[in-house]
Amino acid sequence: MILRTSLEEIPGHEVLLCPVCGFYYVHPIRVSVATGEDETIIDSEGTHVLRGGRTEEAMKACSGRGVRIILEISCENGHRGKIILQFHKGITYVEYEPHHDQDLLSWRTLWRD
Repeated sequence: MILRTSLEEIPGHEVLLCPVCGFYYVHPIRVSVATGEDETIIDSEGTHVLRGGRTEEAMKACSGRGVRIILEISCENGHRGKIILQFHKGITYVEYEPHHDQDLLSWRTLWRD
C-alpha cells in the first residue's frame, strides 16, 4: 500500500490521507519507536518505555537490524492501521499494516484540542 497525501483538502498544507480509502480525516492513535532493545510508546495515556526487547515491535526492529517508527492511525471511515518507517543501512522502508480490531472504543486519539 502506498502512502498518499493531498495539497487540495486544506490550502497550504499537505494532508495525510487514509491509505485504504483516501479520506483526509485521519487521527493519530499511538506513536512508537522500537529498537532491538526497547520500545517507547506515546498514546492517550502518556509515555511508556518497555525495556528488554520483548515487544513485537522491538523484535521486528531487531530482525530488521534498525529502528522502527510506528504511527498507528484511525480514519473516520473506520479504517485502522500502522504506518511504519523501518531504517536499515541508510535506507528507510515504508510499510502499512492494516489493523482489524473492531473495538472502536480502544482507539483513542493521541491528542485532542
